[in-house]
Amino acid sequence: MRTANSSLQQLLGEANWTQDLLARQVNALAREVGLTIRLDRRTVSHWLAGRKPRAPLPDLIAEAFSRRLDRPLTAVGIGLADPDDIEPCDRVTQDPIEALRQLSKLTEAGRESELSGAYSLAELAVPGWPAADRVPAPAQARTASGERIEPAHVAAAEAMAGLFADADNVFGGGHARVALGRYLAYDIAPRLYAPGPRRIRERMLSAATELTHLCGLMCFDDEQHALAQRYYLLALKLAVQNENPAEYAAILGSMSAQAHVLGHHGQALRLARASVDSVEGRALPDSRRAGLHGQLAVAAAAGGDRPAAFAALERADVLLRTGRAPSCPAATPFAAYHPAAHAHHAAAVHTLLGDLPVGIKMLSESIRRRPANERRTRAIAHAVLAGMHLDQGHLDESLAACHAFIDDYRQLRSARAHTALRTLQARLRPHSAHHSTRQLLARACDALSSA
Repeated sequence: MRTANSSLQQLLGEANWTQDLLARQVNALAREVGLTIRLDRRTVSHWLAGRKPRAPLPDLIAEAFSRRLDRPLTAVGIGLADPDDIEPCDRVTQDPIEALRQLSKLTEAGRESELSGAYSLAELAVPGWPAADRVPAPAQARTASGERIEPAHVAAAEAMAGLFADADNVFGGGHARVALGRYLAYDIAPRLYAPGPRRIRERMLSAATELTHLCGLMCFDDEQHALAQRYYLLALKLAVQNENPAEYAAILGSMSAQAHVLGHHGQALRLARASVDSVEGRALPDSRRAGLHGQLAVAAAAGGDRPAAFAALERADVLLRTGRAPSCPAATPFAAYHPAAHAHHAAAVHTLLGDLPVGIKMLSESIRRRPANERRTRAIAHAVLAGMHLDQGHLDESLAACHAFIDDYRQLRSARAHTALRTLQARLRPHSAHHSTRQLLARACDALSSA
């Protein structure tokens, strides 16, 4: 016999929510992690009666109340999960390498959306460098054992970072995300426990940090946002272990971009500021520093702070043009910031601040200058440009951008691109009286069916 969930009933009252409103909040949070569910008040009534929902619903419900009440809550704490139900990768561990191994194995389950939990706003309260919650170095966390790390192992990991980054850029995050997860779980993580010279171990940890960051980026592109967040947070811990503020700042920038896309603009701005602060006074190539300021400009514009947005954008422009490269760790293969990326940031800033014509001009410039191998980014930019032209009433220009988008879309495995095409379809249907629009819609349907 089930026991009524008094904790959940109390939280409903504290949040001043109806059962229907809770259901709608959980539906919205599910979309953040790539799930489509349709809960209603009847479902909530079952929870109140004592029924425990399946994963990831307990985590989504806890996150909904956490955001509403501005305090951290867990599925166990609100009576929707038992401690024994927690997945191994959710259990607290002070060893980020072991956490990385467990998290990466989620890819083998084929149920990442269910097992990765909720996208947590509380987890975005990350300080700039140096991190307050330093974790022990790998050698302290576990005695080094097994095969020694040799230079060839490090060279292979660094080469694989380049290969996976290229696959992400050219084919989208969904193409090799599972393969990268397995590589992290079964090749990289075990080697981080192996003995070897300090410099070799540092290089291996640096490669592991970059690969973990990259896996987060690929999950983000595949709209696995909770999973992406967890990879980012682990990458931050690895960067702290390796005393690498440059990579730490880059990861914070990625987290800011994700928060911005999901509509959490206050958190995006705090993360962007932390990323810039993390490398203040430290050796870093100007191009990489420029990228951090570019993301800060977008985050400030989303918050309506025009002076701060244009100041950060100007700073990014100056840094990109000076192009000095002091002695410091080499840029990661997926962290390049170039004129096309800067123009993309400028387009976002102008658009967010209400100057759509300039935004269109800058985004078109970004697409024109985009390197040929950055197919996924170019595709997403064409989709955004198509929507901007529609906002301006420029149907012909929008259709041209849509066709360019579909040219690239056919070769991608990217949930973001898939969502963009679905969105454009919906926006163009009211214009289907035009022959050219009908042709585009037919081509979009064909692209979706063959994806």
